Amino acid sequence: MRRTGFILAGFAIFLSACTEEQLAVPSAEAQGEVVITLSSDGSTNAVPAMRAEGDDASSGTELPDIDDFEVEIYSLSSGWRLYRDTYANTVGKTIALNAGEYRLLAQHGDSLGIGFNSIWYAADTQFTVHGQTTEEISAVAKMSKVKVAIEYGPNLKQKYSQYHSRVRLDGSSSRYLRFEKDETRAGYLPAGSLGYEFYVNVEGDWMYYPAAPVECSPNDFITFHVELDLGSGSLKVVTVRVDDSMEEVLKEEAIPAEAAPKDPPAITLSGFDENNSYSFIEADGAALAQADIVAKGGIKSCVLGIESEYLSALGVPASVDLTASESLDDAVVEALRSVGMRWPRSMEGVRFANVDFTSSADVLKYDRDAVPFSGTFTLTVTDELDRQAVATFTVTNSEPETPAFAPAEGNAFAKRFKGFTASISKGNPEAVGIQYSTDGTDWTTVYPESVSDGTATFADITGLAPETQYQVRAIYNENEDYATEPVTLTTEAAAQVGNAGFEEWHSVRLYHQSVLWATNGIYGYYFWPESAPEESRWWDTSNGTTTPDPGSSSVWDYRSASGVVPTADEGNTASYHLRTHDGQSSLTTEGHNGNAAEIATVGWGTGNSWISESSTPSNRTAGCLVMGTYGSENYGKDFSSRPTSVTFWYKYHSYNGETTTPYVELFDVDNNRVGYGSMQITASAYSYIQARIDIGYTSLSKAVRMTVVFPSTDSSSPSTKAVQGSYSALAGYLDSRHIGSILTVDDIELIYE
Repeated sequence: MRRTGFILAGFAIFLSACTEEQLAVPSAEAQGEVVITLSSDGSTNAVPAMRAEGDDASSGTELPDIDDFEVEIYSLSSGWRLYRDTYANTVGKTIALNAGEYRLLAQHGDSLGIGFNSIWYAADTQFTVHGQTTEEISAVAKMSKVKVAIEYGPNLKQKYSQYHSRVRLDGSSSRYLRFEKDETRAGYLPAGSLGYEFYVNVEGDWMYYPAAPVECSPNDFITFHVELDLGSGSLKVVTVRVDDSMEEVLKEEAIPAEAAPKDPPAITLSGFDENNSYSFIEADGAALAQADIVAKGGIKSCVLGIESEYLSALGVPASVDLTASESLDDAVVEALRSVGMRWPRSMEGVRFANVDFTSSADVLKYDRDAVPFSGTFTLTVTDELDRQAVATFTVTNSEPETPAFAPAEGNAFAKRFKGFTASISKGNPEAVGIQYSTDGTDWTTVYPESVSDGTATFADITGLAPETQYQVRAIYNENEDYATEPVTLTTEAAAQVGNAGFEEWHSVRLYHQSVLWATNGIYGYYFWPESAPEESRWWDTSNGTTTPDPGSSSVWDYRSASGVVPTADEGNTASYHLRTHDGQSSLTTEGHNGNAAEIATVGWGTGNSWISESSTPSNRTAGCLVMGTYGSENYGKDFSSRPTSVTFWYKYHSYNGETTTPYVELFDVDNNRVGYGSMQITASAYSYIQARIDIGYTSLSKAVRMTVVFPSTDSSSPSTKAVQGSYSALAGYLDSRHIGSILTVDDIELIYE
């Protein structure tokens, strides 16, 4: 059998380079004037020796009327457009401009289109305006696309009856111009990389032969000459001849097997079941549901047959050709898109496409009172070689379910809802929302923080008002048909602790004795008014432990002393004693605002003796201030609100490197701890610092009791320092003391966020 080949000859002539004149920029204060003169030139950059027979670079194209050109002037420094009008209104006009650099753009036609009549003429030049001068700016508009023609040789015409060509722009699947076998017109494409493809039916099989891309510039005229090479002996090789008028270059390219469109079109259904059905629930988050199309011969038509009561009611016909999207009635396109159907805007000639229903679940809600969306679709794809593929499938909107949601009073804190969960078995848990409202009309919706096994878990809902009734419900995809019945929850009060600044206190002299000229008294301190009833006594101390009866001859501070003392009674504070008798001047005794509570570790014991700094107490006890009753089995104070944190101001004197950890606890009616928070103070601080204890909740049970505990030290065996007072041995050193770490606190506040 005789072996034949094809010869494709192509050429492109590029615009000559221009020299750029460096111009001095005149003063911005000056102005000048310009007059625009525009002309047009229909010639192209083609080498006459390489044109197809009978072609003329300046023929076959009627130049547009110069008056119809649009004229624009841009500032090069700012990029702003300063002038725009037709040339008819511009010719002869004097245009005033500030001195500087400008761009003149004059154009007519379609700059981006591809087609046999898609011509674009343009003049694009830069100019300078000089102050106090009037200058004429001349520009010539030329065809600014690439003009392309195809010439089929006589041997090819005699040998084959079915063939056509495509010139493709920048490798795009859809941006190309098709030349039939009898096409004699030239076409127009934007400048860029133009690839030539030749399609021919050889003994019943369509073969595809691509040539290497040719880089083309505006105003180039390129003609592809296609002819049989009777001497090459193979249809599997394309010979591309490029002639640049200086030398001939022959380039042979192997044809990749996948490039030959031998296979007919194919349709693959993704996301459909074995019965070619896709049933979705609104907002179900389906990953993919589409008909994938592969047509190596290029799509000629893509007809969708439709059997759907829902779509018929929207005016959609029984079939639509999706390759003609731009000519479809807008109402039909909108109806198809309203059910989530998507397809490429331009399908004609492309090799890969799809008809996608993945978005259906995102755009369609199920309406119990209306006909649900459902349809049977038959997709018929025909390629440009008139081969077909057919697929039939159904798409149905299925009904979701109402979520399971059981809110309780324990979910309602003072300013937030906490611990909400909702579950669903038919639908997407990510589409389950929690809604809340004060009037049952205006709802605020929040969505899950996480989902797992059909259960949606929600972050805390903040910004609520205390002591307010809210209605709460779960809803699927904000579809009112699938919302739970509202449940009323009342937020807690944003309650505060009593005597938070320790301004209320009183003292009782427990013991008193005079020795020679020295008199001493031991005092107990209580942080409530003297006549306060039990329920208004918020704070208790460890003073009852550290102030035992010293006996008739032992009323000395180193035997019995209060560790928790109001700073207002300065002379009895540990800080005062260290500052006065131990030289520790940094230890001051003021409160953050008014009074504060000083909490100190003390050494005590009725058997203590004093021998200067070598004295050792029989007992050392950390000072402790507690909300509630110190030492009680169920210590704490009745309290039904659940704060998110506690803040307070503190100073700290750490002795022997000790630390302290204030903490908060809340308990339910069964004495189970439901909330806890703590913070550790690890270094001395001699000026007030604000601290914050965040409270974590391990249960949603309502609280009935809370305590806040301020110890002077964490140590189970705290240290103390023996500090001698001002009374001598003759008075028994009776004002000497054993003092350890000191924590001073003030202005406690409960935070609800």
